[in-house]
Amino acid sequence: MVWAPKSAILLGMQRLGGLPPDAQKFHGGVITIGNYDGLHLGHQSLLARMAERTGPRVVVTFDPHPTQILQPARYLKRLFPREDLSEQLPGWEVDLLMVLPFDQAFARLTANEFLDRYVGVLRPKHIVAGYDFAFGSGREGTLDVLKHWAAGLGTEVDVVPPLRMGGEIVSSRRIRDLVAKGDVFAASLLLGRPYYLRGEVVAGAGRGAHIGVPTLNQKVVNETLPALGVYASRARCAGKSFASVTNVGTSPTFENGSTVKVETHVIEAAAEWRGQVIDVDLIERLRDEKKFSGVEELQKQIHSDILKAKGMLGVP
Repeated sequence: MVWAPKSAILLGMQRLGGLPPDAQKFHGGVITIGNYDGLHLGHQSLLARMAERTGPRVVVTFDPHPTQILQPARYLKRLFPREDLSEQLPGWEVDLLMVLPFDQAFARLTANEFLDRYVGVLRPKHIVAGYDFAFGSGREGTLDVLKHWAAGLGTEVDVVPPLRMGGEIVSSRRIRDLVAKGDVFAASLLLGRPYYLRGEVVAGAGRGAHIGVPTLNQKVVNETLPALGVYASRARCAGKSFASVTNVGTSPTFENGSTVKVETHVIEAAAEWRGQVIDVDLIERLRDEKKFSGVEELQKQIHSDILKAKGMLGVP
């Protein structure tokens, strides 16, 4: 029987928290292993290499991110919510996302123990690995170790070179740094899509509506937040996208607190979005957050922000 790729739209992708009970379904395929935080263009180059091979396509990843367990002092924050990866992979006709729970016990597995337990049972024909691939206790599983192990199984290892943009390697760390500086436009170029914030629309203080600029207040679930400021954005809900302006800040004109809030004014539509989970794509940063002398000065600035955002977003 000749295996043919499944339709991501019709059949979808399996997502598991460990080994699949029907591992034989994925024999003779291609596997890639990594954190895939953000699924940026560098990650996509590995998926593109997978697409060149025949057989079931399997992505193996970890949750939490290994750095969050092994180096907690680094306070690493994921770029996107956990479900983002499983939402993106069907577009690459991936058949199985295998999410392995990562803890200290898992981290103590040797390279060969990890490969035997989680890769060998799938009997892949190909393994696609990044140039910096390393795994197992103490990262002892180098590419040479992987190739030696794979040879015993008759498995071919494809090593994908780094993707460079602007003279630098595309990486999740580089994207996090850009987002932290507020350069969401540059981050989007490395991601191949906009950086977005996800969260439920909740009740706010109502100040926006009071001054004629109502906002959607998000209870954001992202671990990584952009620099405080105002952004041209697009709010996405129920399959539709709306031009908007988003403020990420602490409302210094009205409060002296430090709690960061995400408030989005939708330019193109007026609707009741309360209680819905929405994504807000941050397209480009307009300005820093600023404390104004009063409501009149704030209103004037907001209308200026809206006009500028319309120009960026191509809204008349």
